[in-house]
Amino acid sequence: MTIAEQPHKSFIQENFLLKPYRVHALLFIIYILYAFIWNSPAEIAEGFLIILTSQNTLVTDYIELAGLGATLVNVGVMGLLTIAVFSLTRHRPFGLDMGVLGLATGFAFFGKNPLNMIPILIGAYLFSRFVKRPFEENLIPALLGNALAPAVSVLVHINDIPTPVGIFLSMCMGVFIGFTIGPFAAFMRRAHDGFNLYNVGFTAGIFAIVLMALFSNLDITFEARAIWSSGNNTALIIFLIVNSVYFTTVGLLADTGEKVSFKELFLLKTEDFDYYKLYREKSYIAMGMLGFACLAFMFVMRAEYTGLAIGAILSVVGFGAFCKSILHSAPIVIGALIADFANYLSFGTALNANGALVAILFSTALTPISKVYGWKWGILAGYLHLSVATNISMFHGGMNLYNNGLAAGFVAMILIPIIRAINTFMENKKVC
Repeated sequence: MTIAEQPHKSFIQENFLLKPYRVHALLFIIYILYAFIWNSPAEIAEGFLIILTSQNTLVTDYIELAGLGATLVNVGVMGLLTIAVFSLTRHRPFGLDMGVLGLATGFAFFGKNPLNMIPILIGAYLFSRFVKRPFEENLIPALLGNALAPAVSVLVHINDIPTPVGIFLSMCMGVFIGFTIGPFAAFMRRAHDGFNLYNVGFTAGIFAIVLMALFSNLDITFEARAIWSSGNNTALIIFLIVNSVYFTTVGLLADTGEKVSFKELFLLKTEDFDYYKLYREKSYIAMGMLGFACLAFMFVMRAEYTGLAIGAILSVVGFGAFCKSILHSAPIVIGALIADFANYLSFGTALNANGALVAILFSTALTPISKVYGWKWGILAGYLHLSVATNISMFHGGMNLYNNGLAAGFVAMILIPIIRAINTFMENKKVC
């Protein structure tokens, strides 16, 4: 019997720690309380309004745009809204849910907010009613479909139309995205066969490229953005340390009825991608370890802690319960670092440039490649990812927040058939 099949026994287990949504809800409340250390309520309210009414295309770092306090409140609110949706649909928790929560809160540092989230969820709900299926079946792509949140926000900022019309069009766009993203994502997954953990990012990227073409045909253009924050390292390092300590502590205190060693949670050699299903709340230890690993990476790279970097780290941590581990992520990161060094040699770009660091962290979307096919292919995948991710955003105009999901999808789509062809050739050669 696996840990996931063990009955809940302890008081703590029944009342708090082994209720994953409650665990995350408390953490998101901590985020909101932490915001008031850095800004006054008036500053936070003003900044939150700026976030809600912003254009939100990449790159729009909310910390620079609206302040650290307002950004942290947005992060906490987005996390609580996501949990509310899970709870209202009586969604049974799996490892992927932890990843979804990581993406929901991570991207709330740049691009996602309640106003551009809700219309997409409404569209997904309408699709579920249209096909007469439970909303829960379309819930994950609906939540991840907020990768296209900027496509909802930008229509309000078209200069040639009145603001009320722009608001109406943005709501219609959100509903349309939510209505179509689920079936589209299911179809696009075939292209990479599940080897890109950010599948909806790949889907949203294709969607956004088509939207950009349509907007261009109507002579609708949007101002390119490159808003990055700086000077918040102390506050954000504390934030990440608290986040990692919290998950690690919850995992250590969790009574799942079976002991799991740190070595097992570090290596995670199981063929199953869903670590939460196997280890339940013990998988939070793996999430915490990934958080500390990301902190170590940022320290070694002497990196600036921007909103995008924090968002990337929260995404990595979230997927620590679903396929990502330090062991299997390392080859991907090494490959991306090699590509970063090649850029330095070719163009003289800084090794710790903001965009490159974010792409390196997000390259772990390709962790299934190293997990299934080994570290050598993982290094190649990471190298290709950085090369693609840093050159592809121009095609979607910043309307796909999951730019790295789009890049990872293309890399997996190209690399997986090659890997399989070579492996088949080698196996046939051995037989002969």
